[in-house]
Amino acid sequence: MAYRISRNLEASIIDYIEEQLVIDNWSDINVVKTFARVSGLNLPAICIRCGETDHRKAQLGDDSTFRTASVLIDIFGINDGNRLDLKDWLIGAVKRGMPYYDYTVVGGEVTSKIPNGRIRVQDIIDTPINFDVDKNILQPPDRFRHLITIAVSIGKVEE
Repeated sequence: MAYRISRNLEASIIDYIEEQLVIDNWSDINVVKTFARVSGLNLPAICIRCGETDHRKAQLGDDSTFRTASVLIDIFGINDGNRLDLKDWLIGAVKRGMPYYDYTVVGGEVTSKIPNGRIRVQDIIDTPINFDVDKNILQPPDRFRHLITIAVSIGKVEE
């Protein structure tokens, strides 16, 4: 099954972050697509998911659109310093954009990954997550959280 744009965005960003973590000598950081996977993992972890998406008309009288997607990057640190370091590193890594791929998946395995342009980061919002309670009563993944929201586009008209 060929992924559509939202899933291609998520998968492309996950692959890019995993590659950059290796290049920049970060180790033992899990990068996942869903919150459910974070609760069973050793921290630190990074979760990537598509959020709100804006589809603007490409031109009057036509159904074609330009897509701008909000991608939510949740950071689950092991302490406050780790959370801040990961946050700053991630912003530096994603702000210059990354490759966009078209993926085909069969039986849960990627069977093809074809380059198809570039993900352009248009805006970045950096938000600490604070539940206003003693961190010791929170579950470990919720103690040192941060949210980075990036607005991205692949710069293509969708028919």
